[in-house]
Amino acid sequence: MKRSATVLGIFSLASIFLLSPVAQGAAATPGKTCKSSELGVQAAFKDSKEGQQTLTCGRLGKKYLWVITKVSIPANLDTKFIKVTGDTSAGAVLGKPKGQPPTSLFSADIVKGGGATVAAGASVTVHYTLMAWSTGKIVESSWTTGQTASFPLSGVIKGWQDGIPGMREGGRRLLIVPPALGYGATAQGPIGANETLIFVVDLIKVG
Repeated sequence: MKRSATVLGIFSLASIFLLSPVAQGAAATPGKTCKSSELGVQAAFKDSKEGQQTLTCGRLGKKYLWVITKVSIPANLDTKFIKVTGDTSAGAVLGKPKGQPPTSLFSADIVKGGGATVAAGASVTVHYTLMAWSTGKIVESSWTTGQTASFPLSGVIKGWQDGIPGMREGGRRLLIVPPALGYGATAQGPIGANETLIFVVDLIKVG
């Protein structure tokens, strides 16, 4: 996505608890009582509307309750150009491109975040997945290495400079970048000349 080598940075998700291994067979429900012996234990819970959640047994005053410490939000979007599925706990799953690629920048929010908003030229930390339109193959994904990428928008392709501002932390956005806003007629490693680029971007942090 950068004109030069990609700069990667490690980003660790902070937790409000020191976590123990996931509970086996625990009937955990958000807000319900857990046992003192389960303090710090995690359990999975699937909400019909909110998707997959991770619960942790925590202490609130004299009570021990299951609280939500991680939410995996369903992240599905079907456009006339491509279908995106998955959830926010992992990289997006991209279908095959459909029809002809757009000749201008295409942007669509898959998940609207609730955190800080990206301004033009800001520095961001993201996860991303990149597919080449012509081949329908994934070229690069930060999810594969588990490392996020951090950079100022002024140092990346025009498609990102125009397409990322307005995103909010926690959001996931689809960008389809025509060659003129990407690498143009210059090949970049596995990315061929005059390639249309398909990105799914997860905004982790602004600044």
